[in-house]
This record gives sequence, C-alpha cells and structure tokens, in this order.
Amino acid sequence: MVDIKLSSESTNTPAFKKDVVSKKKMSSYSMGVFIDSFFTEAFGFLVLYYYEVELGLVILLVGLSFVIFAVWNMINDPLVGFLTDRPFKWSKKYGMRTPWVVFGVIGTVICFYFLFAVPDFGDVKSNPWPLFWYMVIITCLFDLFYSIFYANYYGAFANIFRTTDQRRRASTITFLIGILGRTLLGAVLIPMFIVYGDASTFRTFALVSCVVLLIALAILLPGIHENEFVKKRYFQVFEFIESQKLPYFKVLKITFKQRNFVVSTAALTLWIMAQILTVSSFLFFIRYVLREDIAALGILTLGFLAIIPAILIFSATTAKKIEHSNQFALGMVIMGFGFGSILFATSSFHLFLSLAIVGVGMGAATCVLFSVIGDTQDEVCLAAGRHLEATLAGIRTFFVRISYISVGVIITGVHLATGFVPGSEQQTDLALLGIRLHTSVFSAVFCWIAAFMLFKFYNLKGEKREAQMAALRKRGL
Repeated sequence: MVDIKLSSESTNTPAFKKDVVSKKKMSSYSMGVFIDSFFTEAFGFLVLYYYEVELGLVILLVGLSFVIFAVWNMINDPLVGFLTDRPFKWSKKYGMRTPWVVFGVIGTVICFYFLFAVPDFGDVKSNPWPLFWYMVIITCLFDLFYSIFYANYYGAFANIFRTTDQRRRASTITFLIGILGRTLLGAVLIPMFIVYGDASTFRTFALVSCVVLLIALAILLPGIHENEFVKKRYFQVFEFIESQKLPYFKVLKITFKQRNFVVSTAALTLWIMAQILTVSSFLFFIRYVLREDIAALGILTLGFLAIIPAILIFSATTAKKIEHSNQFALGMVIMGFGFGSILFATSSFHLFLSLAIVGVGMGAATCVLFSVIGDTQDEVCLAAGRHLEATLAGIRTFFVRISYISVGVIITGVHLATGFVPGSEQQTDLALLGIRLHTSVFSAVFCWIAAFMLFKFYNLKGEKREAQMAALRKRGL
C-alpha cells in the first residue's frame, strides 16, 4: 500500500500539532453524548410504554412496530455511514463531520417532538392501524436523522482524539457530561411534566426537551469543529482512495475480517441491549410492581447517577493499569449482577441498591468504551488503507439496533405470555413476574455473554495496540 504523507509541503496550510487537544474541546465534544444519552434514554424509557399504556395501541402492534423500526435501522445505519464518509461541496469549509452532525441533531429533535405530539386518531381500540402506521413512520424518520448524527459524531472521535491517553480522558469526560443528560431527563423533566394516564403531558415534555437539546447542540459546535489539519488529512486520504476505488461490499469484507472489531461490536450490542431492555421496562416496574408514583423515577435517577462520577474517576485511574478491554468486560460482569438482583427488589430502596451495583459496572465499562471503539476502528482503517469512521459507526449501529428488536420481541412476548393488561392497576402475579423478568434476568445474561466474548477473543492489547498506532502514523492515517 502507498504511504500518505501529511505535511505543510502538500498544501498551503501549515501543519498542526495533531496530538494536542484541550480539555475544553473535549468537554464541548462531550455534549454530543449528552444529546445521544437524552435521545436514547427518552426513547427507551417512554416510547413503548407511551404507545402501549397511554395511547392504548395493542401490544402486538407495538411490538411489530419496534421490529419494523429495528429492521429499518439495520438497513439505514450502515448506508448512512457509507454515504456520508466522503467530501461534499461544503466539506472544505465546514468539515467532513460537522455539517452532518448539526443536520442530524436538528432533524432528530423535530422527529422527537412528533414522536410524542401524536394526532388524535379516534378510537384506537376499534381501529388501531392509523396510530400503528404513524408510530412506524415517525420512529423510522427519527432513526434516519439520529443515524446521520450518530455515525458522524462517533465517527469523528478517532480522528479528533489520536492518542490512547486522549481517548481515555475524552471517554471519561464524555461519560461525566452524558450523566447530565440522563439526570436532566430522569430526575427533572419526566417527573416534572409526565403524569400517569394523561397522554397530553408527553407533548409538553417533548417540547421542553427540544429546547434543551438545541441549546446542547450550540454548546457542541466548538467540540465537533474540525481544524485544518484534521480536514487536510481527510482530503489527502480521500484523494488517494479515489484512485483506488473501494466498493461498499469490499469495505464490509475487510471490516469483518478484523476479529477485534467483530468481537467488540458483538459485545457492545449485547451491552446496549441489556441497558435498553431494562430502561424500557422501568416505568412498568415502578408503576405495576413497586406501585409507586412516577416521581420515584426521579429519586432513583438522582441516587443512581450521584454515585457514578466517583466510580468513574476511580475506574479511569484503574484503566491506566489494566487493559481497556479487560476493564470493559469486568464492568459488564458487575452490571450483570446488578441487573440480576432487580429480580428480587420489593421497594425503591432495594431497586436503588441494585442500580448502585449497575452503576459500578457502568462506570468501569464506560470510561474505556471510546478507547476500545477507537482502537478497533483504527485496526480496520489500517487494513483498508483509508479512513472509514462513519462507515464503521454505521456498521456498529446496524448491529446495535438489534437491541430494539430484542426490546420489542422480549417485552411483547412476555406481556402476551403472562397476560399483562395495559392501563389496569391490578395485574396478576404472573404478569408481575413477567415484568420482573424483562427488567432484570435477560439483561444480566446479555452482559455476562458480552464479558465472556471480550475476555476470550479480544486481543488488541499492549504491544499490538502500540504497534498499530505506530503503523497508522507512518502511513499518515
């Protein structure tokens, strides 16, 4: 393969110190995780519950809608990444990723509002199809714009943060700021605006949330900004690869030959599957199993998230001493025990203790998450001889979206099998057991399988990782 040199001699633009990134820029960049966390947590907490319980759409159609949505995700995400992984007219001025991130966030915010501002479709019980198709269309549009944001935001990480230390620090900061999104959502906005049995309160919640998200986007802009060196590297690499066309399916072939990318993507999918399943089950658990007001969600969120920063700082320190992939796997083992213990919770206090265990594992895993993603993306880029970050983010998202199929299938299947009655305050013991199972046991098993895969098969560690970084620098990638 041909080496690509990036220097001040190749363009009129002077060379930049590519390995110097300020904490201020890291903090600004981290607002993307605030936005991402807000979108995904709100979708997970509310959408299935809202359409099944508050709007009265039969659970079988809610589950079918989730499956259609997830299949659309799986087609949409890798293609979005591939199609945006190239320069456009605006790229030299505004950057390869920045315009797509802004466009994606604004589009997702608009769809987020209409996800909860649902028109009156009349008697849903006698004619559920208008609401069903509305749910399908709006969730798919939501995901289209979210994928544009997601692929380019996370695709930019490996290029903006080039060293192992930068990636570890940036991962820690992004998680701490991401906590703000979860806290604002679960501890403030949901308890403040949403009332059981009043679907109109979801519209107010969505409107306020949109304002918050647009403010977060404004704060994100300096962090996602690509300096001249980053843009120059993109364009010089792109000019080279244009002379050696790399079709999409060849990209896929190269990607799936990289074992560490495959293993980490499978583990990430299972990890996210566990989180989304439990999050999607929370309102069912609080309302029907614990029989508590929605305000309990705010108290639990504050208590849970209050312990994570200290855990995360400790975990960031330990990450310097053990391999990032090992710490990621260890975090998932601990999270599995936390999720599993929810099965036996009988009060908010018991649930909080379970979530505290989950928080320990989440802190350990999250502070090294971006490092693992960045390392495996670099491995594929080195094999391909070009930057493919948005494409790789799209491919990862393709598999991560399986989590939404799991949510739809598991919760729908359990509710049908156990006789759950939406909206009824009196549920049978079997229905309550079903809620416990889809809140805890499935998630625990997913985490433990993911941890096993990383411990057993992931080998991008130590000297091998350092040799990879040296090879990337030599090739100008």
